[in-house]
Formats: sequence, C-alpha cells, structure tokens
Amino acid sequence: MKPRPYLPAISFHNSAHQLAIAMIAASVINGLLGGLALLFIPVAVISHFEVWRPFTSLLVAVYPMEIIFGALIIYSIGGSLEESWGKRRFLRVTLGIPFLAQLLTLAVYILCSIDYPLPYHGASMIISTIWIAYGLRAAFAGHLLNFWGSPLKGETFALIGLGFVVLSAVFSGVLVVLPDLITAGLTYLYMYKRGLLNFSEVRRRVELTYYNWKLKRLKNRSGLRVVKGSKDDSDPTTRYH
Repeated sequence: MKPRPYLPAISFHNSAHQLAIAMIAASVINGLLGGLALLFIPVAVISHFEVWRPFTSLLVAVYPMEIIFGALIIYSIGGSLEESWGKRRFLRVTLGIPFLAQLLTLAVYILCSIDYPLPYHGASMIISTIWIAYGLRAAFAGHLLNFWGSPLKGETFALIGLGFVVLSAVFSGVLVVLPDLITAGLTYLYMYKRGLLNFSEVRRRVELTYYNWKLKRLKNRSGLRVVKGSKDDSDPTTRYH
C-alpha cells in the first residue's frame, strides 16, 4: 500500500473528518463541564439510570495528546478505511464496536457486582478499532504499510495497536481498560471473520500457490529450462530446449 504523499484536505462530506472534528468538540465540552459529565460510568448507569452515558462518551477523549493524535488517526487512517469500505460500513464498525464493548462492560459490572465508579471514554476505543482494522485490512490484501518511514506488515501494524491496549492493562489494571480490551477483541473477531469468509480470495491464493509449486516441481524433475524471448510463446516446443 503506497503511503499518501500528504494528508487530504478536510471535507465535511467525509465521515472520518466529521468524526475527528466531533471528537475534538466533544472532548473540549466534556473538559469544560468538569471532565466526567459525558463519560461512561457503569455504576452511574446501573445505580442512577444515567443511560445516556454509553452514547455521550463515544467521542470523548480526556488527554490533550489523545485528542490531538486521536484526531489525526481518525482523520488520516479512518479516511483511508472510509474510502475502501464506504461511509455506512465505516461508521457501523468504528462506532458500533466501541458501543457494543461498552454494553458488554456494563454486563460484566452487573454480573460481577462491581461497584467501583470507574469512568471510561470512547475515543480510545474508536482509535483502537480504526488502527487494528486498518492493519488487518492491509494484511488480508497483502499490502505493506508505511510506519514512520519504514515498511511494515499489516499484521504487525495491528499488533502495535493491540500492544498499546495490553500494556495499558498491565500497568493500570484490566478493569481500568476493560472496554478497550473488549474493543480490540471484537475488532479482531470482526476483521478475521470478514477476511476468512472471503472464500474466493482464499481459493485464488491457494490455487496460485499450488500452481507455482507444481510448475517448480515439474521443472526440477525434467531438467527443462525456460528460454526467454522465444518467437512463438504459444508453441510449447519453442519454450524449452
């Protein structure tokens, strides 16, 4: 996959760009309201029926660096995903997976009777979804990605996104990043399900690999050598000597 020579201009018709702008706005509003007003707090949802929180928290980031770099990731990588997937699928994945992760987190709180009022913000989940999905999409297509000027396999790119989440769990605790862990797992599940169900592409690759192996084996057995630049490539007798 060739890297873009420059970032595309902001377009209000592009969902990824709209999402980046909305994330910045929601994060600033949440900060002005005290920092907790829009966040997802499972205990508040369960005890005080603040059912709006899983919705309002989706686009909120709580750290300045997360706002800046998160907006850039949504704007650039998210824009590339939208070009490939289309607007509807892009929004369904990037918003649907984090929202489902929050609902599953809520279920964990209910089933395990957790009463610790931890706040969660959804921007980190959206960023993880876009990052991992972008890497796995490139992996399934057999493309290399440009990561800080170095070529990188799509699988490795996705693992870097997963690594951020896992390291956060190691240093902060699993419960602190539980929705992010669930988001990463759901993204891998979604992408691999989509990739593995693409039977036509899988069959094409298998057939090509088998054909190359069979041709190489035939050449090794017969000792035939291909003559390049033959006059009539359609005649098998002119291709070998």
